[in-house]
Amino acid sequence: MRGGSEGDISEAEVVEGLLEAVSAVLAVVSIYFTIVSAYIAALYYFLHRAPFLLKSIAFLFLSGALVFLGLTTVALERLTAGLLAAWHGLDGKVAEAPPLELYFGLEAYLLDDYRVAVWAGWAVAISLYLGLFYLTFLRRWDRF
Repeated sequence: MRGGSEGDISEAEVVEGLLEAVSAVLAVVSIYFTIVSAYIAALYYFLHRAPFLLKSIAFLFLSGALVFLGLTTVALERLTAGLLAAWHGLDGKVAEAPPLELYFGLEAYLLDDYRVAVWAGWAVAISLYLGLFYLTFLRRWDRF
């Protein structure tokens, strides 16, 4: 994946890497949604009536899966950050979007400071995890 001289990388290679990174992120997000949805379904249909030990094992399993996905997400974020830094360092980009205000200027902010999206993703993940903890161990299911 090297361009002309040693250490150079072309814009096409960076854009290709960014598109692959987006595909990998979407794959991780789909796995995350699948795991959380399956846990919610299990919680609704049978886990809410299960004994404490079974609830604990299920929640531990969920936690392990989410930790694995979290570590994968961190690795993907670091790779994507490197690709974005390489793209920003290129001179005379062909693939740069024209300065349109289609999204009220928000798209330029997110492209320049993707950390907002990363922090928003972690905030949602932590909120869901805490919500699932509440539903598993603290929610009184005999009252609706």
